[in-house]
Amino acid sequence: MSGSQDFASTDPHKKLYEYAQKYGDIMCFWLGNIPNILINEPKLIEQVLVTDIDNFYKNSPRKAAKPVMNGSLFLSNGKDWEFKRRNHPFSANEISTYFDDVLPLIQTCTREHLEKLQPSSSPKNVEMFDELTHLSFRIFGLTILGAEMGEDFFSYFMTLMNEMNSRGTQVFPVSLSFKFWSERNKWFKFIENQINAQQKDRNGVDLIAFLTGTNTELSLEQLRDELSTIFTAGTRNVVIAVAAVLYLCSRHPEAKQKLQLEIEEFESQKNDFHVSDINQLTYLNKVVKEALRLYPAVPLFIREVLPGKSVVLGGHSLPEKTQIFISSWAFHRSPNHWENPDTFAPERFDTEPRLFHYFPFGAGPRACVGMYFTLVCTKMILLTMLSEYSINVAPSCTFDTRYFAGTIMPRDGLLSQIQKKVAV
Repeated sequence: MSGSQDFASTDPHKKLYEYAQKYGDIMCFWLGNIPNILINEPKLIEQVLVTDIDNFYKNSPRKAAKPVMNGSLFLSNGKDWEFKRRNHPFSANEISTYFDDVLPLIQTCTREHLEKLQPSSSPKNVEMFDELTHLSFRIFGLTILGAEMGEDFFSYFMTLMNEMNSRGTQVFPVSLSFKFWSERNKWFKFIENQINAQQKDRNGVDLIAFLTGTNTELSLEQLRDELSTIFTAGTRNVVIAVAAVLYLCSRHPEAKQKLQLEIEEFESQKNDFHVSDINQLTYLNKVVKEALRLYPAVPLFIREVLPGKSVVLGGHSLPEKTQIFISSWAFHRSPNHWENPDTFAPERFDTEPRLFHYFPFGAGPRACVGMYFTLVCTKMILLTMLSEYSINVAPSCTFDTRYFAGTIMPRDGLLSQIQKKVAV
């Protein structure tokens, strides 16, 4: 069947969900003259991402992302991918020490942002998704680069993201914008300068300072590309996760109350804590997992049959360059694999999901290298927010999502009422 017209009128994650509901475990659709396969069966997903991984590679979204992500791990394959994964900052030995060290910084940034946003106990309406985007960007600036990055750099960052989104909708993506190339150069030059400065004067808890004491084999340009990609691939993951939890808790008062009680009890017992302590917040963990089941920040993954290869998948012989779509959005909402899939039920994570049934960060060797950092940031932001502020998403907010630069975002924002809790 032809899917080009379908995707022109509907966000890809929603169209893939429709395909999965209608056609089942495996189906073929065409985008132009390119055959594409959508798979929605755990064994097939395991074959593509793990058991038969050497017959597939990551080609899309290369055309859209290449000018923004350069030669980073995200777009690498084969031996190049192995080298960059092994030497990625988040693969460093003792990286857990870094995660512990940045917790207070994440907490401080969140407190300062909320205090500036609403310092009183009076209710105030704010566009929370925009605020979370700025907050996440500041947190990443301080924890990754050791820099207080102002509005100019936030503007550069959004230029990169908008360009990547724009190129992703073009058949023959070409970057002709002088503004994009100018701001892109300023962005990468700043990161290079931060690397050089931090390596000369290691005086922070940021990722560059942490890496100064490690034996990375990455060149300056390679490290720059990885740090930049942490921003372009990571900040929005955190924002979506936090936003989804706030929305779902606002719609489910019992779950919200249970989460609040767990956080309040934790706060009353802990002043100085580590990631291991946060991970013991069992209900927070389940709420975040369930939010990412329903609203995975990256709702689809694409692999491609290697040139010169032919692969049998689900009993079908696929020629070289066939694209394979795997949609966490579609699979996580499948009644064939999840009981009451549209219901927000954190308790479903009382037990671990079966293999290849839950993959908000991908799965297998190429699962997101920044998964752990995303979860650390998400939980720390939520812990700080919900312990010190009351946040209620407006009843008019539906959290209808649209596709943007490889991630989802609420189409109409996240209008919320926020007020500071009164100390007792």
